Order: sequence, then C-alpha cells, then structure tokens
Amino acid sequence: MASVGLAALRIDRSRRRRRVSPWVWVILIAVCAVAGLSPRLMRGLQVVEVGVATAARMSAAAGDAQDGSPELTAAGYVVADRQSVLAARFTGRLAKLNVAEADFVKKDDIVAELDHAELDATIAQAQAEVGEAVAEVERLTKLAAQAEAELAAAESPLETLAAENKQYEILLADAQRRLERDEKLATSRAVGLSEVDDRRTEVRSMEAKIAWTQQRRRETEQKINVAHTQAAAARAAVHSAEARQQTAAARVKVLESQREECFIHSPFDGMVTEKAAEVGEIIAPISIGGSMARGSIVTIADWASLQAEVDVAEAQLGRVKPGQRAAITVDAIPGKVFPGKVRRILPRADRSKATVKVRVDFLARDEQAVLPEMGVRVRFLPDNAPAGIETGAVPDRIVVPQAAVQSGPEGSFVWVVSDDVARKHTVDVGASSGEQIEITSGINAGDQVVVNGAERLTGETVVVRVAE
Repeated sequence: MASVGLAALRIDRSRRRRRVSPWVWVILIAVCAVAGLSPRLMRGLQVVEVGVATAARMSAAAGDAQDGSPELTAAGYVVADRQSVLAARFTGRLAKLNVAEADFVKKDDIVAELDHAELDATIAQAQAEVGEAVAEVERLTKLAAQAEAELAAAESPLETLAAENKQYEILLADAQRRLERDEKLATSRAVGLSEVDDRRTEVRSMEAKIAWTQQRRRETEQKINVAHTQAAAARAAVHSAEARQQTAAARVKVLESQREECFIHSPFDGMVTEKAAEVGEIIAPISIGGSMARGSIVTIADWASLQAEVDVAEAQLGRVKPGQRAAITVDAIPGKVFPGKVRRILPRADRSKATVKVRVDFLARDEQAVLPEMGVRVRFLPDNAPAGIETGAVPDRIVVPQAAVQSGPEGSFVWVVSDDVARKHTVDVGASSGEQIEITSGINAGDQVVVNGAERLTGETVVVRVAE
C-alpha cells in the first residue's frame, strides 16, 4: 500500500515541457546589437554590408558656375539696415506711451511723452519775467527819448549864441576902427573929445556883449554836457534792459526746447519691434545697474530696410560682390524663395569664426511674415545663372554619385536604404557632371543610396548593414 502511494507521487519528467529562459533571448539580442545587425537577422534574412551616400539637392545654378565650384550658401538672420532705439535725453517719468509692439508709425509721430508739469511751471515763470523785461524796456525807452529831447533843447541855443557872438565881434571891430579914426582927428581938433569918448563907450559895450554871449555859450555847453550824460545813461539803461529781456527770452527758448525733448518722436517711418518701458517708469539716458530706471523706451525698425545678414567664410569672400544676385530662404517660411541682391560687404571680420558679414537686400518679400531676427539662408548666384532661380521658379536638381545608378532590363535604378532595408527604386537620370549624375525622378533629396556593394544585392528588398 505504501509502495503504491509512492509511485503515484513520482513526477513523470517525460511529460515536462522544455522552456528557454528569458535571459537567453536578452543575451541573443544584445549580441546582435553589438554586432550591428538588424533584428530582422533573427528572422533568417541575409544581411549584406554596403556603403551609402546621400542624394543631394543642387541648385540649378551650381552646374553653371564658371569655375565648376559648388554653389555658395551662407546662413544668418534678418536685420534692419536702419533701426533706432528711442530714449530720453534727460531723466524723467514716462507719462504717455502712444504705441505698442507691431504698431506702424510715421516720421515725427509722437511715440511717447515724459512728465513735464514742473517744466511747464518754470516756463510760465520765465515768460512772466520776459513780460516784465519788456515793460522795463518800454519805460526806459521813454526816459531815453525824454533825455534825447532835453539834449536837443540844450543844443538849440548854441547856434543862436554863436551867431550873436559873431555879430558882436563884427560890431566891435567897427567900433574899434571908428575909435582909432576919431582919436587921430582929435589930435588935429577935427572932432571933439566927447565924440572920442562916445567911440570908447561903443567899444566897451561891444566887448561886454561879447563877454556875456561867451558866458551864455559856456553855460549852454555845460547844460549840453549834462544832457549828453543823462541821454547816454538812459540809452545804457535801455540796452541793459534789452539784454535782460533777451536773456529771459533765451531762457524761455531753452526751457521750451527741454519741454520739446519730453515728446519722443519717431525718426522715420517704421514698425515698433520692442517696448522697453511702461507708463509711470523712470527713464534715464544711461541705465545704471541696480536702479529701476529704464535706459530706453521703444525700438523702431525701418521696415523697408529689412535685409539678410549672413556670415560668409573668409576663403569664399572672393565669390561675393555688391550687386550680385541671390536667393533668400527664411526658416519660418519653408518652400518660399525671395529674390535678393548683395548690398554691401561689411569691412570687418570675425576672427573667432573666420567669417565676414554680408548684407543682402530683399527685392521682394512678405511684409507681414518676414520679421527681424528670423533665421535665413542666402544662396549667392553666379552671373550666368538662369533667370527665375532667385524666385524659386527654376527647381533645384537632385544628384547622386554615378556609382549609385545601376542598369537592368527595366532601366536605371538605385538602391535606397531605410531602416536597414535596401529597396530598389527605378529612376530617370539626367546630365552627369564629374562623379555626380542628376536624378530627375524616382527618389527625393536626403535619401540614402547604395554606392558600394550594390552588386551583391538581389531581389526587390534586402536587409543591409551600412559600413562605417
């Protein structure tokens, strides 16, 4: 009974299913990965090692280059040839901001306004001082006119006194001549002594009149001197008052000019690309670190002056010249090509990158879509490039190494590798140039094509391993 029970408890190993440990599969997969093989190998497919190349996109102008060199391209950004950062000439509080980002402004538009209430009060006071100076000038001008009138009145008797003195001198000379005559006649008793005495009286009378006239002349000249002094003082007072008036008026102009600086005008037609301050903030000509003052208010870019600024290698700079045709592509607008023309080569190099910046004008562009600081690529076209390349009207070519093109009963074909699988693609070929041949249809730019080991590929689909 016990023996039967033990037999019943024995395990029948012939029935046990053999299972492979999961770790075995992990090890197998790791070995395949280290060997660089596709997991498809584990399904029993043959793996062929091949060499590949990338189907490249080549501009239609590249094959027409006179020196056979590939087309020159350069990357960069959209920049404004004319851009202005608007700020204040003196520190003040921003009272008004009349624009926002993306607003278009016209030349001389008032973009912002600083607080000028205190300046207005100062101007009003200065204008009052100008009014007082004008009134003072008017008062002193009247006094000067009165002094001039008194001077003229003092000078008027002078001519009369001179005439009288001249007349008395003539009469004196006549009286002296008659006195001499009568004195000679008196010696011969032709005339009496009384007549001689009369002649002497006439001479003394004329001499007295001349002395009196000269005294009056001296007094008149003294009055004239006083009047001259008073008139000169009046004129000097007028000049001084006029100078004070001009100073006050000049101060008003200076203050008004300072107030005008409170109004920030747009220097040209353009778009507001950046707003750096808000109403109520302090604006300063120089923003000092640690302070809350803003160094600028807004940035305005001349939208008509947008250009592509790209870095061209120093070694390729000889292939670029002002006026050269170019094709511009904007990263944000894929598939769109804009015509361009080289504007200038900037006269400085970046020694860290061995490049020189080149500015290229947009001959046509989307005014709303092309924005400053967008990434761009510029293709510099040779002089003999066909028309339409710079606008994208002439499509680019796809070229591969000639070793990639195979021939068969069905025509030309290439092996295109994707995800470690090579598939046969029938293609149409075009012109060849050197080691490259044009593919007009059948593959796309960027496809990986087999260039080494294609003779070992058979069938329509083959698992491959790309050689390092």
